[in-house]
Order: sequence, then structure tokens, then C-alpha cells
Amino acid sequence: MRKLLAATLAAALGMTSVAAFADSGNVFVNGNIGQSDYHVNNYNSYVPGVNISQDKRDLAGALRVGYRWRSVVDYGVEFGYGDLGQNTTKGSNGVDAAHLKQKSRGWLLGGNLNYNITESWYISGRAGWYRARNTFQGRVDSPSVPGGSVNLPAYSYTGTGEYLGAGFGYNINQHFSLGLNYDQYHTRGDSVEERGTRIGLLSLGGEYRF
Repeated sequence: MRKLLAATLAAALGMTSVAAFADSGNVFVNGNIGQSDYHVNNYNSYVPGVNISQDKRDLAGALRVGYRWRSVVDYGVEFGYGDLGQNTTKGSNGVDAAHLKQKSRGWLLGGNLNYNITESWYISGRAGWYRARNTFQGRVDSPSVPGGSVNLPAYSYTGTGEYLGAGFGYNINQHFSLGLNYDQYHTRGDSVEERGTRIGLLSLGGEYRF
């Protein structure tokens, strides 16, 4: 969260200087918070006889700053940071159990579209790149392990995927709006952790334009 706040403040200050030379309302800051839903490839390809279960949902959100040009359909660019929570996978054979937590968070760079259906209501879309850092932490529970449990070494990888999203909402005034959004993020696996991950995020968001 410190990275998220620091990056957003720095970008907002930069955008403020741009705003001095731009029409009012072109620069924006928006944030959204909601529930992520992880879809991980290949988790069902484990050894036969092992029961796999997942806790796929977690609190997640993103913060973006950008600039939007006005037209029939407004279009713009955006930069931000997303924290997509975590997915917990458990594999058990009835005696031993293994737990694996995956966290995904990273930088966002893309473009967006905004269409005002009326002065009050709008629809929006966005797409771009998601530069994600995925971290993994494992634990084994077994009666054969001293203490009954052992934590495995954590590891991580960084890769670039893509994101795509859409939303709709209400313009409270010319500067502020509230909306409902759905975004899909894709993070690619590396040579060790070959599983690609798609993460859906259903969220409520707010945007301020200045």
C-alpha cells in the first residue's frame, strides 16, 4: 500500500502541473475497491488421489491517474498500481496437506474510453498492460513433520500480462463520479511457475477530474 500511495501522489503532482496548461476536467484520479476472483491454470493436474480446493476471493483494488481528451467518446491514457489480493490453494490426501498462497500486485499502463450517455450517466472501458509481481508462500501440514507443520521457502516472479475492463456509473457533477466496474487481469507464469493466472475484479470506484 505504501508503493500505491507514493506512486499515486507522485503521478498526481505531475498531472497537476499538466493541468495548469489543460482544460478543466481533463486530468483525472480514480480508485476502486472490491473483490478479486482468481482463476489459476493447471491446479487440477496434481497427483491423482489428492483433493484440491481453493479460496479464490479476496479484497482487492487499484488506483490510477491519467489524462483524457474530450470528443464524442472521450479517450485517454492512464497509469496506476493494483493490489489484487491473494488466492489460497490446498491439496490434501486425507493425511498430509499442502497450502499455497499466491499474491499478485503491480503496475498498470493503458488507455481508456468514456462515453456520457446523458449528462448524468456514463459507460467506460479500459485496456492495457499489467506488470505484475506474483509471490508464493507454501506450507505443509503432516504428522511426519516436527511440530506438525513447516513453511516452505517463499519465491516470486515478475511478468507482463494485460488487463481489460468495463464499467458504468453516475456523474455527481462535472468533477466527480461514482461507478461499478469489472476488470480482468492476466499474469503470465515463468519457467518455474508455469501457471498463468487470470484475476477478475468486481469493484466500486470513484473518479475526480480537475
